Amino acid sequence: MKDNIIDDKQGTTSLRTLERGLDILDCFCHSNTKLSLSELAATTGLNPSTAFRILATLEKRNYINRNPETKKYQLGSQFYCLFSPSLDSLDLRTIAAPHLQHLFSLSNESVCLYVVLDNHRVCLDRIETTHPLRRVIHVGDRLSLTKGAGGKVLLAWMTENQRQKYGITDSSLSPNELDIIKQKGFSSSLAEREEGVAAIAAPIFNANEEIIAALSMSGPTVRFTQEVIGKMIPLVIKTANDISLDLGYKNKFTPQ
Repeated sequence: MKDNIIDDKQGTTSLRTLERGLDILDCFCHSNTKLSLSELAATTGLNPSTAFRILATLEKRNYINRNPETKKYQLGSQFYCLFSPSLDSLDLRTIAAPHLQHLFSLSNESVCLYVVLDNHRVCLDRIETTHPLRRVIHVGDRLSLTKGAGGKVLLAWMTENQRQKYGITDSSLSPNELDIIKQKGFSSSLAEREEGVAAIAAPIFNANEEIIAALSMSGPTVRFTQEVIGKMIPLVIKTANDISLDLGYKNKFTPQ
C-alpha cells in the first residue's frame, strides 16, 4: 500500500509538470512567437525558476530554442517535425542533411531548409558559414513568406487555394512575379528582409510532385556579388533537385 501511495504522488507530480510544460508551449500558439522567461512566467503564472527548469528540459529535447543574443525563447525543430503538415515525411531533414552539407562545402555560405507553417516559413535545418560577417538564422525561426527568396519560392509553386489558405494578401507580390520565379526555377532577393543581405532559393518536391520545402543560400551583399550569385544559382538548383530525387520525385526539375 505504501508503494502505491508513493507511485500516486509521483504520478501526480509528473502530470503537473507535463501540464506546466504544455502551458508554456501554449504561449507560442498566439501572435507572440518569441518570448522572454519573465513573459512566459507571467503568462503561465509559474515561478520564474520553475519555468526556467521546464524550458531547459524542452530546450534539451529541441521543442524550444533560446536565442543567446536576445535571451528569448521560440519553438524548436522537434515541435515542427511533430506538427507541421508541410512535412510529408519526417525523413525530410535527414535526407536533406548531407546535401546541405555538400552545398556548404562548395560555398562556405549559410544554407537553410525552409518549410511552410501557417502563414510563415520555418527554418527546419541550417548550416552557418564560418565567415565572421553573417546573418544568423536559428532552427525554428519563423520568417515571412512574402519577403525573401525562400518565401517566394514556396509561394510560387503553391496553388491559389493554398495561398488563400495561408492568408497571403501581400499586394507587393504579383502573380506575374511568381510566374517568373517558376519559369526561372529559382528566386533571388536583395535586402528584402534586412539591409545588406542577399539570398538564392530553389524548390524541393516530393514523390507527388508537390513542393514541400525551399533550399536557400544567403550571405552579405559584399560577398554576394552578381558574379558570385551567377555561380551559386546552378549549385542551389542542383542541390534542391538532388534532395527532391531522394524524396521520390521522379522527374528531374527543369525551369519552365
